[in-house]
Amino acid sequence: MSKLPYIQPDKDKYYNLGIVLILLNSLSRTKRGKLNITVERLQIFYFLVTRPVLMNQVLSLAGKKVKELEEVDVYSVSTISQNVDELFDKNKIRLLLKELISYGYIDVHLTEKDGFVFELSNIGKSKVEELKSGYFKKIINFSESLKLLLSETTSKLNSYINAYLTQR
Repeated sequence: MSKLPYIQPDKDKYYNLGIVLILLNSLSRTKRGKLNITVERLQIFYFLVTRPVLMNQVLSLAGKKVKELEEVDVYSVSTISQNVDELFDKNKIRLLLKELISYGYIDVHLTEKDGFVFELSNIGKSKVEELKSGYFKKIINFSESLKLLLSETTSKLNSYINAYLTQR
């Protein structure tokens, strides 16, 4: 009997590209239309959307409404034993951004205040419409909760994450 390989979803390139597309679709602009997503903010939101328990803690610390989570989101290996390396290593996010930019899915803008900011191009918006099933539904749902954090500064988001990680 042959064994099936175990595939770690968080290591799958296309899964991660999909998450970045969803995040940019939901979070790239504030309610007032201001471009909001830098590499650092995208990295923070990616980190939170893939760790729903931590996302809820950050929402709580920010005084925002927390998301109701399913058991599978609360009692998973990644929740119990969190790898924080992704929060400090920008290479993964940069590689994903480069690939999506090369496909024409992302528009890059240079602002005086924030430097490079990102949003989906029209092609990217049509591509993200295809990501409505499976685990992507959960990511879409979680990214809607992250909209509540758009008004928080990057340093404030980092301080919320740091507060949670140091109390564990």
